Amino acid sequence: GGGEPRGLCGSGLVDAVAAGLELEWIHPSGRMKNLTQMPLAGPVMLSATDVRELQLAKGAIAAGLRMLTARLGASLEDIEQLHLAGAFGNYISRTSAQRIGLLRVPLNRVRPAGNTALLGAKRALFEETAPWDAIAKRVEHVSLNEDPNFQEIYAEEMGFPG
Repeated sequence: GGGEPRGLCGSGLVDAVAAGLELEWIHPSGRMKNLTQMPLAGPVMLSATDVRELQLAKGAIAAGLRMLTARLGASLEDIEQLHLAGAFGNYISRTSAQRIGLLRVPLNRVRPAGNTALLGAKRALFEETAPWDAIAKRVEHVSLNEDPNFQEIYAEEMGFPG
């Protein structure tokens, strides 16, 4: 908006950490090398806390994807198309997401999906012929945290690729 930068959005955080990894200012463990903060733009700095928060979120998403594919007897290489929902999915740099280890599928298989919650709500309200019962029968809730391997996989996924 032409003003002084005040902070980072989620996709900006992914870009900043990816750049820090490329510059070797951030170690694959998530520790900042020889820095307490990484300068970004104007007064905006990347802190160790920011990096850790991203690691927690990235670890959970990557662990979930890994565990769900395994549950289906598949691997990440078997994914033909991965849809990223919401504003985050629309604006995230797929290259940066791959650099931090969030996306471990070929980038040409990743598609932004937009506001899927809003689209689903509109379809539920306005499409009389939508097959909601059939869809509901195919959906299965999976509590990843109840899997005995979750903590180990989550911890493994928190690191960044070297």
